[in-house]
Amino acid sequence: MQRYDCVILYNTVDEWDMDGSDEGAYPANLVREEVSAVEKSLAAAGFRPFALPVADFSKGLVETLTAIAPRFVFNLCEEVNGGAELEMCVAGLLELMGIPYTGSPPLTLGLALHKFYVKQILASADVPTPWGWVCHPGRKLAIPGRARFPLIVKPEHEDASLGINSNSVCRTAAELKRQIDYIHEIYGQDALVEEYLDGREFNVAILGGREPQVLAVQEIDFHGLPDGEPRIVSFQAKWDEESLLFNRTVPICPARLSKRLENKIKDVALRSHLAVGCRDYSRIDIRTAARGGLFVLEVNPNPDLSPDAGFARAARVAGYSYGEMILRIAEAALERSAVPVRGF
Repeated sequence: MQRYDCVILYNTVDEWDMDGSDEGAYPANLVREEVSAVEKSLAAAGFRPFALPVADFSKGLVETLTAIAPRFVFNLCEEVNGGAELEMCVAGLLELMGIPYTGSPPLTLGLALHKFYVKQILASADVPTPWGWVCHPGRKLAIPGRARFPLIVKPEHEDASLGINSNSVCRTAAELKRQIDYIHEIYGQDALVEEYLDGREFNVAILGGREPQVLAVQEIDFHGLPDGEPRIVSFQAKWDEESLLFNRTVPICPARLSKRLENKIKDVALRSHLAVGCRDYSRIDIRTAARGGLFVLEVNPNPDLSPDAGFARAARVAGYSYGEMILRIAEAALERSAVPVRGF
């Protein structure tokens, strides 16, 4: 039997399509492309990787990891047992087994799926976020007095733009109620309502363990969107390659910025990365308001690492090949291992 020295752990994904959802189907091949690219990069760097798919926690998973006793795990697992909310448990298992792994620790992964908690943490670090509030299922809608339309509604516990569509930006109380009800009914969770910022949108890739490096700033160009379509990165705009929205939300990397604005964006992004406890790599989504100012929309501790995704694009602009980017992430995990890993 071939001897492996590292494991690429990833969740199996079927094509996602939820009854009643406006988001459409999730393209299952994206995760497989990411895994293959990481596997090839690690092999080219001299490692002997084993790609291990995970659907559910099981005795077999623990036994396989124990038998391989990898030097590290490249953790691409974003859900387990069919739920993204259990993503943190995968990192927790690796912690319990004493296996170094790439990416953020359990607490950070869990926090990132609670958007309102992240807003509070960022506020404590003097990082501005859009003003907003949480609407719980089963409660009568009460719009705070300081709320001003337009407002945007999103699920409180999702990532990958799930639950965000052409109806998410609301300009009336009736539209707001409709979209909150949609999140409650289709996603079965709290709805986060925020001030909609009608400005420029940037995402910032951060790479590295002990000394994280802010890579190139990328801007999303919304000018090609049809009239009446909200200037947001919806689920379709992010994932559906056949959608008009996908083809009309164009990433510009590096963004065309003054040096002063670029430095401010990078500073806010790095402070957000550190405040939430991200590790090895992350993507910070930032938007400007029409009246000025920078506001963090989301902290993503596990962005897509596919070769054609935004993170890899930013790494290339910063001077890294795809293989060098993957190797730097792997090296960050190895640096956390002071002794050889043994099974138990």
